[in-house]
Amino acid sequence: MIPDTLSVMDVDSISSIAAAAPSMILSETEPWVQPLANVLGPFLNIFSFAMLCRVVISWYPTANLNEVPFNLVVWPTEPLLRLVRGSVPPAFGVDITPIVWLAIFTFFNEILLGQQGLLTMKMKYGI
Repeated sequence: MIPDTLSVMDVDSISSIAAAAPSMILSETEPWVQPLANVLGPFLNIFSFAMLCRVVISWYPTANLNEVPFNLVVWPTEPLLRLVRGSVPPAFGVDITPIVWLAIFTFFNEILLGQQGLLTMKMKYGI
């Protein structure tokens, strides 16, 4: 048989459990975690998009990379691509270094900031 009303003790215990529930889910973390996630998220997403744009630009070899729409993508990404070009040879005559960097940025974004990423788990559970 289910009682129609809750006793005063039941209401107090339910309200104390409800008040404690957010602190059980979200733990206290170090102060560096949230700012690092706020900086890394946009950085990794912007550079992933820039590398994806570099892949598309590489399909048009006659494009002048010093013109305005292209140089916004080329100038920030070229130093990173130069680092890897010496160690990653072209595949079938195609420069695949933007794909390598796209994979690196996507990997770090998922490992650090993904749904089960290290910084995400640190912010949620204080692990």
